[in-house]
Amino acid sequence: MRAYVLGAGASYPIYPLGGALFKAIDEHIQNCGPCVNRFDYQTHWPKLKDWFANNSNPLLRQAYWNGNIEQIFTVLDLAEGLISESQISMLRAAKRGVSEVNEAVAHHDSFAAEVGEYRDARSKLLWAVEDFFLQRNYNDMKDYSSDRWKNLKRFGALLDPGDIVITFNYDSTVERVFLELGKWTFSDGYGTDLVFQQDNYDTTPVTFPPSKVKILHLHGAVGWYAKPVFSPTFDLSVEGGGAIAREALSAAPLETEIALDPLLLQGLGIYNVDASLPRRPPDEYQIMLHPSFLKEYGGENRRSRIFTRLWRTALDALRNADEVTVIGYSLPPADSAAWTLLHTGCERGRTVVVNPSKADLMNRYSNLLKLSAFAQPMDLGAWLDSKELLSKRTTE
Repeated sequence: MRAYVLGAGASYPIYPLGGALFKAIDEHIQNCGPCVNRFDYQTHWPKLKDWFANNSNPLLRQAYWNGNIEQIFTVLDLAEGLISESQISMLRAAKRGVSEVNEAVAHHDSFAAEVGEYRDARSKLLWAVEDFFLQRNYNDMKDYSSDRWKNLKRFGALLDPGDIVITFNYDSTVERVFLELGKWTFSDGYGTDLVFQQDNYDTTPVTFPPSKVKILHLHGAVGWYAKPVFSPTFDLSVEGGGAIAREALSAAPLETEIALDPLLLQGLGIYNVDASLPRRPPDEYQIMLHPSFLKEYGGENRRSRIFTRLWRTALDALRNADEVTVIGYSLPPADSAAWTLLHTGCERGRTVVVNPSKADLMNRYSNLLKLSAFAQPMDLGAWLDSKELLSKRTTE
């Protein structure tokens, strides 16, 4: 079994690299015209950018001028986290008496009023990120024949049954290629079992063949939502008390954490729907660990459980792989969890790094993974050339 770890460079030039993501999202929102999807694109987006550009917080202002979405989200996430901590402090104060509670409530109300715009800005930026990837997923269907997909298609042709792809990307480019090659399907391809039906109105079960390879999205993916607890046809309000039959629950196995957006499936040429989510939820956030220095991998909520399982599965795959290839991942210092994963899961002698960046990045990899000091920068095309040449020599 071979394991492949993919970063943004593996999807480039189909998708922008991390440093250009905010610019790409900005262009997408502006080109949408008079669209209203959870916020008014023509009215709210320019105001949001102006708020970033002229913010009294120098960190947020500079992050925006850097065009770095990870830095922007970090400041917004810090504000969100502090609001949550302030709410918890009110609960703790309840144990210390009325005066303590009143003081904590007054402090929270004052703080929440001051940073309320941060929470609003964070929500709008999250919606924009989700809409960008979902719309691009649909556009990819029309762009698939372009030359930009050449290397990713060549990469897909290399994979054998049993191989595992571990990706930090949100996009579905790998899924599209593997679907086309007949190596991957939705039924179990994300490492969890999903159940499908004919369409939104027809509940006739639809089965897909098992996947030959698996794709593990360690930061979540476009079109992933938390699997609803109950079946779409179950109305809890009219049910009496007592035990709930299994038929009242979502069709997927109890341990399955996600359900797929119908629009994601349509963008990949699949017009059946996830039986647990035949219609997309109107106001929920997709399961994506957005770019931030403060990614929340854990937590008690159901949305977080998938990451616990995915990261454990990824670590097992790296440790058991005969060969590990890291493609287009820049090893950003903020992704400390990824550093730990690679450091504990990869070994010298069976790990190859494919990245065209300068020697300083390769030195970071060499130090982290104890690779050969002679590891040289290499882009995906050159690596594919070498693999195809080796395969040709082996068969001759």
